[in-house]
Amino acid sequence: MISKNKIVLVMAGASLIFGFTIMGCAEKVAVPNEKIANAERAISGARESNAIVNAPLDLRISEDKLKQAKEAVAAEEYVQAGRLADEATLDADVARAKTRAAKAKEISGEMRNTVDSMRKELERSHK
Repeated sequence: MISKNKIVLVMAGASLIFGFTIMGCAEKVAVPNEKIANAERAISGARESNAIVNAPLDLRISEDKLKQAKEAVAAEEYVQAGRLADEATLDADVARAKTRAAKAKEISGEMRNTVDSMRKELERSHK
């Protein structure tokens, strides 16, 4: 027969093992300050590239996600804050890329107009 002391020792040992296992699994997540700073820089760069004109929705979504990330930090939800900050950075990058594409399209149109004007001028001079 198993004595009461042995049962208590086994239970105490199992509790210690369980406690150490739980402590090992509980990962301390740091405040995602760097990710938030990256998102702020990306949004600032998008604003400077005039994304408010060419990609206002993407810029607004990025700003909203950054705000949510800061709120998540305040609530100590660091994993969610990091994810939102990463998304804010990506959305700001999309806004910036759309702005570059719009500028490239504008330059392409200007060059096409210039080439057309030169072609017309050449045709007139050969007549």
